[in-house]
Amino acid sequence: MPRQTSTMTISLPEDLKQFAIKRSRTAHFGTPSDYIRGLIREDLQRLETERLEIELMKGLKGKGIPMTAAAWQRMRSEAEKIIKAKRT
Repeated sequence: MPRQTSTMTISLPEDLKQFAIKRSRTAHFGTPSDYIRGLIREDLQRLETERLEIELMKGLKGKGIPMTAAAWQRMRSEAEKIIKAKRT
């Protein structure tokens, strides 16, 4: 199912605009917009990875949750989402 999109206008200095245009071509993105969307997706994945690392560290420090069957299922589900996101 396609996502509904909306327009967002950003202002860039000319050198950054030219960089985005050039990078979109050399990195095999269709358009500068595709390149920017890719950067945002990478940032979202990085934030999710950081969140999971923080939760892991809490668990290592003894502040975790009991690992019940439901907790393992939640963890597997989150891992599957991250893996799927990296494939797209």
